[in-house]
Amino acid sequence: MTVHRFTDTDGVEWTYDDQDKIGDPSGMGTVFTGASPDGTPVAVKRVRLPYPSLSAERRRDREVQIGKLLVRTERSGNETSHLVLPLGYQFVGEDLYIVMPLADESLGHALKLGPFGLPTGVDIMRQVAVGLEQLAAVSIVHRDLKPDNVLRYGATWRITDFGLSKNLSEGTVTVSLAGWGTDPYTAPELWNNQPATPRSDLYALGVLAFEVFTGARPFPGPRGEYRRQHQQDPPPDLPDLPPRLARLTLRLLAKNPAERPQDARAVVEAIDAYALRLRPNQEALVDAALELEHARANGEAGDAVAMARAEQVKALRLLAATDLGNVLANAYDDVREALPDARIDRAALEILVGGLRIAFETSEPLHLSAIADPGSAVLTGVVRLVPADGPRQLGKVFAHLTYAPELDGRFRWDYTGAEPTDTDRRPLDDEAILTVVRTVLAAAARGGNTRPAPWRTGG
Repeated sequence: MTVHRFTDTDGVEWTYDDQDKIGDPSGMGTVFTGASPDGTPVAVKRVRLPYPSLSAERRRDREVQIGKLLVRTERSGNETSHLVLPLGYQFVGEDLYIVMPLADESLGHALKLGPFGLPTGVDIMRQVAVGLEQLAAVSIVHRDLKPDNVLRYGATWRITDFGLSKNLSEGTVTVSLAGWGTDPYTAPELWNNQPATPRSDLYALGVLAFEVFTGARPFPGPRGEYRRQHQQDPPPDLPDLPPRLARLTLRLLAKNPAERPQDARAVVEAIDAYALRLRPNQEALVDAALELEHARANGEAGDAVAMARAEQVKALRLLAATDLGNVLANAYDDVREALPDARIDRAALEILVGGLRIAFETSEPLHLSAIADPGSAVLTGVVRLVPADGPRQLGKVFAHLTYAPELDGRFRWDYTGAEPTDTDRRPLDDEAILTVVRTVLAAAARGGNTRPAPWRTGG
């Protein structure tokens, strides 16, 4: 045992044992067992800066500011019964020490034993919702609600750890901590760096409720998959949960914040209504509403997937066009060495040789031919001779292009001949460009198609 002492800002001396840690260290804090002057057990949290930065200092100091606000709230007679208030604090060098009441356990530790029974789970969900309601009453968004930040004191569950919390009454002048939090509990909108709101905390409450009732998270990861899962995947069904609770949990997990309950008070009211007995006709109404909620969740997830896919298509088009432009630019020097009169239009991805325009098409009708997930997308295009008159799309095709990932995941342009029987894909490199251009010129000469196509300036 190594006992340390410090005196807080109110002149109270506290002790703690730095060999007796409680729980797992957080990103910036470690909690130790300690004692008050009369020997009452307490928890002492030591917050250290992982590296000197304004955001890290802000996170360290914010816990003090929020703690002071909550203490003032309690002293003014307002409810803080489901929040963990500090007993004292002090800076020792760059380290911040926060003294808190010693909890019996965290919800995270309790969940290691599995899910809770229905009555206990409902009670926990309600108590955490009350804590969020008390935070909202003083304009606080927690921003890191998770089981490890919910502590049990006897029969009471309280929310703790306000290092990432935001006082909405401060406006936008303070340092933002956007993008921080815990991935399994981070609301879809926060992954896009949108500002946190009380409904972001309600989403985390939905994840927590799902975990309390089932023993598993709705979106299990692993790391690197959380963003896609939160933003695109529908939550799993809850067939073993009473319809009213299942519907409330699904509403909390809505992708769109506007589809979640209005506030924490509405969640408390919905949980209290669960205790009321319903007539058969009312139960049937709940079943219908739950079915609608499932349909909404699946439709919402489908919309999210469609939006993500559209963004992926857009990004892939741009990457494909850029890569093909680079291939043409690299090959152009070889073309010019052999044919000094050759010209290139980089914007249109066309080469002019002997009065003929050879187009490498990468926009329309470039299309997405397969896209199951990142890494399996395939884009296609063509090389055609632009006709002297008539629509460009009627020009003869001399090669088919494919933009697809290699084994290492990197995309590459390949080409095949124009004939359907030609399925031998070859890299579209400098030599390939020379081959394709030569094939076009030879075919044009054989077919008598030597009239120059209209040429735009700016090549």
